[in-house]
Amino acid sequence: MTPDDPDPLDDLLQQWQLPQAQPPPDFRREVWRRISATATEPGWVEKLAWWLLRPKRELLVIATVTALAILWGITHPPQPEFTPHDAYVMSVSPFDPHHTNGRYP
Repeated sequence: MTPDDPDPLDDLLQQWQLPQAQPPPDFRREVWRRISATATEPGWVEKLAWWLLRPKRELLVIATVTALAILWGITHPPQPEFTPHDAYVMSVSPFDPHHTNGRYP
């Protein structure tokens, strides 16, 4: 078969048409019925997330989390590793062990 010879399948492909099938009238209803039959009841985590993520409640959640973070920061201040006095003594004392191991305040 040379490249110029017509392919016998070309005629068949030109005659071919897609089948025209119509879905049954209750097709969509049946699909949604099957989907709802397999759906499970959401758990408490999904219900809580859905409740918290409502548009009107998002601002309330953000404000509450911000207030709790500020309250936590006020009641639990960071503890300094060294007092200012300790830091000064370590910076001027050649016998301080922090000078020998390379750690500076």
